[in-house]
Amino acid sequence: MSGLPGLVADDLVRTLRIPEAPRLTVHEVLAPTMLRSVTGDRRHTYEYAVDPMVRDGDDVRVMLNAAAVLRREVRRRSWHRSTVAIGASGSDPYGSFEDRYRLMPGVISTLAESQTPFALHTGSDLVVRDLSLLRVVRHAVPVTVVVAVPCLDVDLCRRADPQGSSPTARIETVRRLAEAGLAPHVQIAPLLPLLTDSTSQLDELLGWLADAGADRVSVSVLQLSDDGYLEWIADEHPALLRRYRSLYGRGSFVPADYAVRLRERMGPLVQAHGLTRQLDDRPAVAVARPPEPSDDSALTLF
Repeated sequence: MSGLPGLVADDLVRTLRIPEAPRLTVHEVLAPTMLRSVTGDRRHTYEYAVDPMVRDGDDVRVMLNAAAVLRREVRRRSWHRSTVAIGASGSDPYGSFEDRYRLMPGVISTLAESQTPFALHTGSDLVVRDLSLLRVVRHAVPVTVVVAVPCLDVDLCRRADPQGSSPTARIETVRRLAEAGLAPHVQIAPLLPLLTDSTSQLDELLGWLADAGADRVSVSVLQLSDDGYLEWIADEHPALLRRYRSLYGRGSFVPADYAVRLRERMGPLVQAHGLTRQLDDRPAVAVARPPEPSDDSALTLF
């Protein structure tokens, strides 16, 4: 039995390996709930989140009954139609095996039928598969589509977001969404300090995004986790290792002054590319917590 969180609570249908992704273990489950409160997570601007698939390392939990359970939950009289975030917790709803299981059309339709607004976060061009559906439901409920574009470098993009599409495919996705009238919000995420955060790199990326029709832009700097990133830095960019350790200290977030300097550099670039009115005034950059306040007062800047 896998140690993937949630398997005990969920009803496991079967565990399998899929040939096109032999390193991953897929757990097909029947989930008891889909709506999850995220009000205690300062990274979220919404009250609730839905994740039809959850990936944790080499394990993927697939909620086969996602749409049915969600439909039951949003039909309750107590449901007040708060905006629901899809994929904002690090598990791309169009990543891994969505092309195989096709859970998202049911989730999107269920939310629209219940007049529940939603914000869809993805780094995959597979979202274009559901473009016709998204174009229809946006007339019934507010729909926000957030496309993550870490950078223009293919190799660094793959390292930053291995579940997502190539930079070219992501930018084309932004273009297709814009042409469909969906006003895509682009999140430069995760931004890799010292690797993809130079002024020239950001300038070029913003130019491509503006040309593609991005409606809003925000930035989210890399949050260190236990995925071996520092080991990769030591192997591939050893000259940066000491600077990374100094930048992050013993924590997972960049310090607040890094975010302030980043905003100071981004402001003129956004203006130069005609995105001044479109710069998201609540972008998400996770920064280090101040030394004095308690743990629940994390700063969010830029």
